[in-house]
Amino acid sequence: MNILKLTFFLAAISIYGPLSAQTSVADLQQDFALLKREVGQLRLQVEELATENAKLAKKLRSAQSTSATNDAIDARSNAVLAEATARDEAIKKEIIAQVKKDLTSMANDMNSAMEKLAKAIGSRPQAAVKTNFSDDYPQNGIRYVIKSGDTLGKIARQNNSKIKWIQDANRISDPRGLSVGAEIFIPQE
Repeated sequence: MNILKLTFFLAAISIYGPLSAQTSVADLQQDFALLKREVGQLRLQVEELATENAKLAKKLRSAQSTSATNDAIDARSNAVLAEATARDEAIKKEIIAQVKKDLTSMANDMNSAMEKLAKAIGSRPQAAVKTNFSDDYPQNGIRYVIKSGDTLGKIARQNNSKIKWIQDANRISDPRGLSVGAEIFIPQE
């Protein structure tokens, strides 16, 4: 998935909220369940191969213990080994082709969904950004460094302040654009 599509996906989660995110996650979970089922089928095929290989190995051991001449045993062993190797390679190629086909299909579905999401985000009217700030806030306060997970509401509650004061004091037009590590002033009464 390219970075642009991932960015649109994350933006959609933040804009449309948990419902759209849940829908996208449900779609991804469904795709994952399908892939998991395919992997389960592949495991069964691998187990069948292992059983068949065990049978062939048993035949090989049986052939080696017979009283036939060493040349006849070698010829039979080589034939069995060549047959097993050829079957293994054919099945491996078939499995790899099927997995590649499934992954390509899933990637195409994911890209299509991301494109629809990007179009939906692009057609949604953008909210007006607050550009008028007031100087009507307490001039006393503290400096605060933004941490991961911080919101203006959380910062205001923890520091006995108000969201509007923090926005006005720091000229924050979009509260969702807080940068981790940035230092802001928190007015306090």
